[in-house]
Amino acid sequence: MSLAKINAAKAALAYVKDGMCIGLGSGTTVKEFIKLLGEKVRKGLKVTCVTTSFDSRMLAIENGIFVTETDAIEEIDLAVDGADSVTKTALLKGGGGALTREKIIDYNAKKFIVIVDEGKVQDRTLRGEVSLEVLPFAAPLVMRQLKKSNPRIRMAKAKLGPVISDNGSFIIDCDMVLENPKETERSLKSIPGIIEN
Repeated sequence: MSLAKINAAKAALAYVKDGMCIGLGSGTTVKEFIKLLGEKVRKGLKVTCVTTSFDSRMLAIENGIFVTETDAIEEIDLAVDGADSVTKTALLKGGGGALTREKIIDYNAKKFIVIVDEGKVQDRTLRGEVSLEVLPFAAPLVMRQLKKSNPRIRMAKAKLGPVISDNGSFIIDCDMVLENPKETERSLKSIPGIIEN
């Protein structure tokens, strides 16, 4: 694991206080954060966590962190999540396929920290793969709507067929240059069948 990822995770850990409810995101840098948080928990820190993916949930439990569901908490004090690429005003997520749950947890937190290493920082314009969580039934229709963006269903590497999100949906990746990320987000959400982007 790179030192930059570990340092980013350590910096986010400084915001954690005893008694907090923490939203745990997904990704390689967040994995480092979860491991470091587990060390603090073993030393006596008391926190409750909600997770954005089965992967983060299992890692948190392995590290002795108390994990619960969103219906068992009053509020999320802090959410810590990674990103695939960032600018000063926007970010792309979804490379791990947990984008809907990540957005829900991150949006509902009182404080949201994005941890990334310098390799994910871009200039003013985000460009790359935009990930969409899509109802399987709607996938062919959504892909027709987005044909200019080279849409493709993300295929699994360790099993046959498409990647299935923790919500049971397909992930469709599109190539986009995001001059206006907020407008693109609104536009994508207006297409029936897209759950989140």
